[in-house]
Amino acid sequence: MHFSSSSFLVVAAAATAHAQKTFTPSGFTPAASTQLDVLFNSTAVSTPGELLSKAATAAQPQLALASSAVSPQDTYVFVMLDLDVPPQGADTTRRVLLHAMNTGFKATQQSVAGGAVLLASSDKGPAKYIGPGPPATDTIPHRYTQLLFKQPASLQVSADAFADTQARFDFDVKAFAKEMGLGEPVAGNFFMVDGRVSAAAAPSGTRGAEFQGKAAAGGMPWGIAGLLGVSGLAFMAL
Repeated sequence: MHFSSSSFLVVAAAATAHAQKTFTPSGFTPAASTQLDVLFNSTAVSTPGELLSKAATAAQPQLALASSAVSPQDTYVFVMLDLDVPPQGADTTRRVLLHAMNTGFKATQQSVAGGAVLLASSDKGPAKYIGPGPPATDTIPHRYTQLLFKQPASLQVSADAFADTQARFDFDVKAFAKEMGLGEPVAGNFFMVDGRVSAAAAPSGTRGAEFQGKAAAGGMPWGIAGLLGVSGLAFMAL
């Protein structure tokens, strides 16, 4: 059987595209190759990177995972990050803010539209959910990235680790996952919120630019900037 070089190129391109498909922002690590269903009441993040409003995302979302990716024996930890916190002072690099870290998620007997298994947790932390609030004066929409990790039995994060909201700034999820033995994300997703416009006034499904966050570039231990007392930014500007 004869295969032309063009046939090989088509197959290789298709394989590469499949291998590179992720549900987290371009350039962001750790990337997720399985989609996490993120549900805000009647609003679902059906397309990674779609534009939503502040109001629609004010309350903590429900989470669901494809039945093929979830295990009834496993426990999961949920993390949500804002990758586009405005720079501070003379720095020009945008920063990362931890918007939520919730432990104890387990598969339930319920499913959502499409058959994904609903996850639930009675835990309220260690970092309670903070709804998106990008400022109207910012020049770009913010990317809010959700990650789901398997939660090891050894995971211990103090309930007051993020009591000081400044400890949420410059959170390095990659360093945190390595330190706590979380491994790679089981699933992920992201949406955008633009402080300048409503979701109805802008196209949905718009993908953000490649990740340029300080935590990824600087190798800074998770949360260290906040623990060192970074001077305040009002949360209404995040």
